Amino acid sequence: MRSGIQLNTNRSIFSIKVVMMLFTVMIGFTCLPFSIPIAAAADTITLTKGTTYQAIDGFGAAANKPVYDLQHTMSTANQSAILDKLFLNSGSNAGLTMIRWEINPYKLSEDSSGIEISYCGWNNCTEDWTTDSHQRWFADQALTRYSAMQFYAVPWSPPSWMKDTATVKGGHLLPARYADYANYVARWVQKYRGDFGYNIKWLSVQNEPDYENPLWATARYYNAEMDSVIGEVDSALTSKGIRSQVKLTSPEATSENVAMNFLNNMPTNKNLVDYVAYHNYGNDNSTLYAETKPKLMTEYNFKDETNNLWDPGNTTYDNQQAIDLAVRIHRALTTGGSNAAKGFLYWWSVGSNESLAQQLINLDTSGGTYATSKVLYAMGNFSRVMRPGYVRIQTVSSNPSLLVVATKINSTSKAQLVVINTSSSDITATVSGFSTSATAASKLKTSATDNLTNMTDVTLVGGSFTQTFSAKSVYSFSEK
Repeated sequence: MRSGIQLNTNRSIFSIKVVMMLFTVMIGFTCLPFSIPIAAAADTITLTKGTTYQAIDGFGAAANKPVYDLQHTMSTANQSAILDKLFLNSGSNAGLTMIRWEINPYKLSEDSSGIEISYCGWNNCTEDWTTDSHQRWFADQALTRYSAMQFYAVPWSPPSWMKDTATVKGGHLLPARYADYANYVARWVQKYRGDFGYNIKWLSVQNEPDYENPLWATARYYNAEMDSVIGEVDSALTSKGIRSQVKLTSPEATSENVAMNFLNNMPTNKNLVDYVAYHNYGNDNSTLYAETKPKLMTEYNFKDETNNLWDPGNTTYDNQQAIDLAVRIHRALTTGGSNAAKGFLYWWSVGSNESLAQQLINLDTSGGTYATSKVLYAMGNFSRVMRPGYVRIQTVSSNPSLLVVATKINSTSKAQLVVINTSSSDITATVSGFSTSATAASKLKTSATDNLTNMTDVTLVGGSFTQTFSAKSVYSFSEK
């Protein structure tokens, strides 16, 4: 009797164990489909539309001398394709919205090519507005592709007759010519805005005033000189009735550190500066972003920072440059909260016969062909979705390898998001904070194998979606 009871008990215990094991296996299989997304999407990206920062001015690059070659050495078909690639806001085109324009300083005897001739002649400053045809042609072509194009104007040097060296290459502006120089740049802006109809929105007094070079137009300014010249230019713009139409920027120093030095040593006329303009060649100084004046990063390229060769055939290297540029843009747009930069400009929009990464599109003038750098596509990930006037909003990523920046359209509250995966691994994250009423967002991708590729729209559920971000890639999403 006892042995029978024991047998039954053993059987019962065995049966209970079997049932428990089966139950555990069943629970595991049942939960498996639901546990994978939770584990894979442990990383999050959160948009908060109610927390806003600076308004975006735009993204672009310089025109100046190389666009002459675009006008004169490329076929009409290639010209059209290149200009579309730079300025159209569709397909795999970059949709740039700003052009940095050089106010040319040369007289004909100094530049026999006639490409960079100033409108203003010798001491009597005889005006000749037939000059600068290549930049105006380029601007006109851009305007046919984006009618709201904005222009940033800057001289590389005053005309030689205003300088102590009597040459545009190096030297200082003579104090006796401060008023002449101020009138020279103000008159240029007045003519180009009023008669030619270009929206010259920003004017800088000098490109890289901390740097002299005998190979191209440069001018050196000390702090006191710059302080005085800023005051003269402000007065000249005012006298022509266009001061309120133009944002006067600080001189475009080679780095954030030097930009801060110029700005902090303008004891008299710092208040006249509307925007802080700067280049990004080393000497990062985040205290620049504590300055409350609006900012523009107006020049950057890889040649001057690393001297690395650009090899479009090496997709791994070219893609790394694209990621590096996206990181630079992200830093400019996000450092300093509301004091962050409002826009970012690369160096040359096009360059001629260059093996170095100074240009977004390289022209082979002998063969009439061109090659597009992947950095243009990376810039397009920003310029295509973050249009002028959009407002940056708070965006937080739980993974430091996923850099994020987002904007919204104030009138509709629709959001736009750029995500940079800087790591060598794919990362899956859940993105939230889009409008709960929206059902989809467009998606653009730049990677080793994608060039601002239009991907399938993401489906939004309650303002959220889950996305696997490929290694070394840039994604853009725009709420529909």
